[in-house]
Amino acid sequence: MPMGLPVKIARSQKRPSAAVERVRGVNLAGWFIPEPWVTPSLFAATGASNDLELQRALGSAAYCECLRHHYETFISEDDFRRIASIGLNSVRLPVPWYAFGTQDEDAAHISVVDYIDRAMEWGAKHRVSVLLDLATVPGGQGDANEPVTTSDYIAEWHSSTNGRHVALDVLERLAARYGSSDTLYGIELLDSPTMSVRKNLLTVTDGIPIHYLRNFYRDAYELVRSHMPESKAVIFSASGHADRWRGFMRGARYKNVFMDLHLYHYRDETAQDITSPRGIASAISRSRAAIRAAKASGFPVIVGEWSGAAVLSSASITPEGRAAYERVFVANQLASFDDTSGWYFQTWKTERRIPAWDARVALGTLERAMIE
Repeated sequence: MPMGLPVKIARSQKRPSAAVERVRGVNLAGWFIPEPWVTPSLFAATGASNDLELQRALGSAAYCECLRHHYETFISEDDFRRIASIGLNSVRLPVPWYAFGTQDEDAAHISVVDYIDRAMEWGAKHRVSVLLDLATVPGGQGDANEPVTTSDYIAEWHSSTNGRHVALDVLERLAARYGSSDTLYGIELLDSPTMSVRKNLLTVTDGIPIHYLRNFYRDAYELVRSHMPESKAVIFSASGHADRWRGFMRGARYKNVFMDLHLYHYRDETAQDITSPRGIASAISRSRAAIRAAKASGFPVIVGEWSGAAVLSSASITPEGRAAYERVFVANQLASFDDTSGWYFQTWKTERRIPAWDARVALGTLERAMIE
């Protein structure tokens, strides 16, 4: 192990009651919503950088054929078996707004519900719960994890004529189909929408107004809860501003509602080099502070996305040394999540087995006791 690495932060003794199993999971990114960093082979030689561009590049027929093969082969029952074998008990499954299929002049999408059905069956067999996460909406929700300067940043869902209706419809249909399943952990109403924030009297950042998100979440809660029991979780995103949700959904009618935090440390303005004890301690301190702020809003917290990616500034670090630093960083982050209701690593698998992002690499070598 490289010199100077801090020892693993001690875990607290606080634990949830035996009646509630704490979530220890992974995202299944890239299965239903193709992403170049997960499956670059799908995008090779197309010039496309996202799902919509890929369909335009291939044409609808070739695109649907390509995606059908990808859905069939990217995730299998063996993945669920391996997920369970390393001590994980849940998957977070991002689904698109066209989960039930769609056909129009601009785009065609095949249904993914047959594959969600498979995920539910595999989860039941291997004791792995499934969190369904509505990850895309018409017009785009942006991404609270990304700077608004990214080329594919779009958050115009709230301005589209039928975007709200489409999102509510797919959430209700998902709840109606899977709400009574023992395998379902819950439904996340939106993935990580970019929320507009007032900076001063004259300046408001780009994104979706908080009053729009609040009203949507209330309506979505009523719809999904009408199809699934109170034991199933309903989850909403902090959108990078956990302090803005105090007093939200406080009535007795709202049961089992969680706030989702996404905690990344690899490229924002406060990211620090983790090759020093001070850098790694600072990153962990930021995570703990974010969790405290979210819990202060009155909600139990789920860390819906996190990874081992961080700043490693030294050009002389060997691949082995990098892996060692990232392993210690992962272990320290796991310890920082003790006061949450659980977590989902980003993600289970990537074609190139990216060490900081692929759970088979990042979590597969950890002692099982560290995960559990």
